[in-house]
This record gives sequence, structure tokens and C-alpha cells, in this order.
Amino acid sequence: MGSGLDVIDLGVVVLVMLGVTALGHRLSGAVTSRRSFFQADGALPWWAVSASVLATLVSAVTYVSVPAAVFAPGGDLTYFQVILGLALGKVAVALVLVRPFFESTNASTSYEYIGEQIDRPTGEVSMYLGLVLNIINSGVKLLAASLVLDVITGWGLAGCALFVVMVSIVWTTLAGIKTVIWTDFLLFVLFCLGAVFVLIFISVSVETGFLEALVKLDDQARLVLFDFSTDPAVRYSIWAAVFGGIALNIAQGSAQGTFQRVRSCRSVADARKAYVYAAFFYVIHLVILAVGLALVVFYWENPLPGEVTERLVDQPDVIFPYFILTEIPTGLSGLFIAAIFAAAISTLDSALAESSDMSMNHIYARFYKRYRRRDATEAHYVLVSRLLMVFWGLVFFGVTLFFSRYSAEGLLDLTFKLPNYVYGPLFGVIVLARLGIGRFNTMLIGVAVSVAVTLLLGSQSVAFFYWCPIAGTTMVAVVYLLERLRTR
Repeated sequence: MGSGLDVIDLGVVVLVMLGVTALGHRLSGAVTSRRSFFQADGALPWWAVSASVLATLVSAVTYVSVPAAVFAPGGDLTYFQVILGLALGKVAVALVLVRPFFESTNASTSYEYIGEQIDRPTGEVSMYLGLVLNIINSGVKLLAASLVLDVITGWGLAGCALFVVMVSIVWTTLAGIKTVIWTDFLLFVLFCLGAVFVLIFISVSVETGFLEALVKLDDQARLVLFDFSTDPAVRYSIWAAVFGGIALNIAQGSAQGTFQRVRSCRSVADARKAYVYAAFFYVIHLVILAVGLALVVFYWENPLPGEVTERLVDQPDVIFPYFILTEIPTGLSGLFIAAIFAAAISTLDSALAESSDMSMNHIYARFYKRYRRRDATEAHYVLVSRLLMVFWGLVFFGVTLFFSRYSAEGLLDLTFKLPNYVYGPLFGVIVLARLGIGRFNTMLIGVAVSVAVTLLLGSQSVAFFYWCPIAGTTMVAVVYLLERLRTR
């Protein structure tokens, strides 16, 4: 592994990228304004938006590390609980945030909505928290994807990261959120087909029957779905997964990416359908879990070489890439490699559109009006928005190289853990904004308390899925009590 892509596989990857680029651009249509560039003029079908919602969350980590977690010694299906929590979280976003976002016609970002509900300074601080979250999320997910892709391609971490960033920039600058949503939809189809194909490929490649495999897997306790432990240090308990998954989705719902997708739909009903059906689309995660079980069965019959087994001790995430390179025929393996690239790109292109939207509307446009004493043309703003996407792409690339020194912690845990330092305050802010409670001074106190609670939970080895609901709920309670004291 890591010696470089076969020329045929490389050709397949390039053709897939070019094909998705061309088709995504054709489906996107023209861009005439910032609303067109960032909100698609509210003209996209809900099913494309729905697939895009989930494609943004199915990163290369999900595609590679989830099967690895099932395959590892002692691995099981308890990640299913996380899937359940995240799916319920999508329904919560549909019920809590879709209507106010869609009907907030005077706001162009989710943070302007927060400003309308609370006050402008709170909206601005929330925007910067959102940018920080975007930088952390993008850096971690790009790092994870690049580490996996380096195993397959041998291009080096920096080379893989740069390739993903460049393709993401090209796609996002073509037509903004319209290209993002359509290419995400196409990429979602691609990696869904890839996961299904692996299951079919292994099922016809092994001699172990389905029922026999289930019995053996059950004997090894690999079919365990739920962990009802109340130990707060257990990462994948049902309580941590459900409460954490719902809270994380609401916190993520405060981000501009959610606002963009809601406003890209044709109606409130369509926007709600997009998020509710995104919960059902989580079935692809179940397929990915099944891939992990299938790999266990396959390597029962085809034992791994000793050097690979030794490598898996320190790098468990390489098992699926190893299978792709050694077992999938050349050409078809190129499609799988393209699917892993797709999972990485579908995460990053959304972050580029989101960061550009925030920095354009909250920073550049206001700066321009203040110092030029007039508004610019929409064509000017769209051009600058594209340049901002290039800027943020370079920022994400730099952060990825910085985070690479911490990659030994494990990709799946790193992906969930780092952003949780920011999710608590964002959860608190969006819930308080939805209730119309708070003002800038009390919000600042609430954010400080939320961060302190998060740090305390981390120091006490509490599982990171608990951080957001506990820290965010504490912030809501503190701000509510402060506001009650003020009105007495």
C-alpha cells in the first residue's frame, strides 16, 4: 500500500471527477446574484437538498473508519447508536429550525437570524464561533481523508489534501451552493453504490453462508447494537449517542450550511422533507457497518499477511483501503478510490460555500459599504465570494497540516472530539435565539460558562458525545436565570 495508484485506477478517478464536474455544472445553471450563488434562488428540489445534507456528513472518516472500527478486535455494531442519534437530530432540525430560517426573509445568514432574535452583537459573535467550528471541522475531516488517501495513492498527506482542496474549490466556485448540492447528490449516489457493491462482492467471494456467518459473528459479540451503560466515560452508549446526536445536530443547525440548504428549497414543506428524509438516508451508514462485518468474514477465510496484521495495530483504518487495493479488480477499485475522494470533497465544498457566505455578508460587504459609502454590484460580490472560497480553501489546507501532528489519536474520535469544544456554545445560542431569550451581556457569560463546562467534562474523561448537550443546556439555564434576575 502507498506505492502509488495504478494508471488505470488513476484514469478512472480523473474521469469520475471530470464527469461529476461537468454534470454538476450543467445541472446548476446560471448565477446572477449572491442569493443565487448562496441560496440557489430557492429553486432546488427537496430530494437533492436532502441527499446533499447527508453527503456533507458522510466524510471519508465514515466511509473508511467505521468499517475499521467494526473489523478491529472487540469491534461491534454499537456505532449504530450514533447513527440513530444523528438521524433523530435531523428530525429535530426539521421541527425546530426549518420554518424560522425559511421565513426569516430579512436575514441572509443564520447569524443574522440570531441577531434579529437576540441582538446584532450576539449574532456577530455567533458568526465568528461558526467560522471557528468550520475551520476545525474542515481541518479534521480533510486530515482524515488525506491520511486514508495517502495509504491508497502514495501522494503524501499534503498532496492528497491539496488535491481535495483544489477540486472542492473548482466545484464550489462554478455556481456556489447550486453546484455544491448537485455534485453532493451525485457523489452521494457514488459512495452509496460503492458500499453496496462491496457487500455483493464479498458475498459472492466467500464460502461461509449468511446464517453461518451470523452465528460466528454473534459468538464473537460483534452483532451487539446497544450499550445501556450509564458510565459517562463510555463513548458509544445509547444515552451518549442519542442525546449527543440530537444536540450536535441542533448546534450544527445554527451553522450557515443549514440556512443555505433550507433557503435553497422551494417551500417550508420541502425544506422539512429534505431534513426528515435525510434521517432515512442514514441507512447508508448501516450498509457501511455491514461492510465492516463483511470484511471480518472475508478475512476469516483469507487470513491477512503478518505484516499487515502488525500494521493494523497502529493503523486500524487502513483495512478497507487494503481490501480495495488487493481484492477489487483494477478499474473497479478506481471507482472505490473515487468514492473516498467523493466523501472528502462533499464535506469540504459545503464548508467553502458556508465560510465564503459568512465572510462575504458579515465582513466584506459591510466593510465595502462603510468605506466606499455605496453598495457594490451583485456581480462584484459574486466575484469576491469566489475569491473568498479560494482563501478559505488555503486556510483549511494549512489547518490540516497543523492538525496532522495529532493524528495518532484516531480518526473517528478526532473527528467527533475537536468540534465538540465549540458545539456547546452554538447549541445554547441557537436554542436561546429560537426562544427569544437573552442579550449580548448574558450571552457572553453563558458562552464562558459553556466553554468552562466543556473543559471540565473533558478533564474528567466524560465521553465527548455528552459535552454538547450538557454544556449547551447549562448555557441556556444560566442565560435564562440571568434574564429572570434582570427583570425582577
